[in-house]
Amino acid sequence: MLDKIIRLALENRLIVVVAALLVLVVGTYITVKMPVDVLPDLTAPTVTIITEAHGMA
Repeated sequence: MLDKIIRLALENRLIVVVAALLVLVVGTYITVKMPVDVLPDLTAPTVTIITEAHGMA
C-alpha cells in the first residue's frame, strides 16, 4: 500500500507539487485572517454556587 502511494506521488509530481502549494496558500490565508489575542484574559474564573440548607440559618 505504501509502495503504491510512493509510486503514485513519483509518477504525478506536478499534481503533488500543486497540491502542496495549494495547502500552503490556504494555510497562509487562514493564518493571516485569524483574530489575534495579544493580551489573554488573566483573571481567575469566578464560580457562584447557590445551595439551600434548611435549618442552617
